[in-house]
Amino acid sequence: MASVPNGPYAIARLGENLLTLEGGSSRPGSPVVILPPTGNPGEQEWALQALDNGSYTIRNLTSGTYLGFEGDPYVNKPIAGYPDPREWSLYPSPEASAFHIVVPGGPVDGEELAVDFSLLRIFPPRSALRPLDAGIPGQAWTFQPIE
Repeated sequence: MASVPNGPYAIARLGENLLTLEGGSSRPGSPVVILPPTGNPGEQEWALQALDNGSYTIRNLTSGTYLGFEGDPYVNKPIAGYPDPREWSLYPSPEASAFHIVVPGGPVDGEELAVDFSLLRIFPPRSALRPLDAGIPGQAWTFQPIE
């Protein structure tokens, strides 16, 4: 398991595309998409909070909703913002200072599930739970502190 300090972050894929709460909406189930910097304050800013059990919550600073999904995890399940916290594990990537955001508690149907691009080919690109491939640095995220 990895350790990232509590605080506000932009969560980036390959340093360019950011986890983004679509429109910064506080409406439960608002999609989390992956976009370059939008210039809209808050929709790409997330508060990381470590829990006593080693997991983390990830809360959008503008909406107050948490990075999560509804119900039980499964492959291709959409990621969205929800009012109730969802726990995540951070697994270190082979790439320095990069981490996989993983559903804690072990494999689901034989696979670890991580936050990644959805297979839906729509714009803006959505996020979804995808099988973890820890050997692929491109599947990891960097946590860029916000001043």
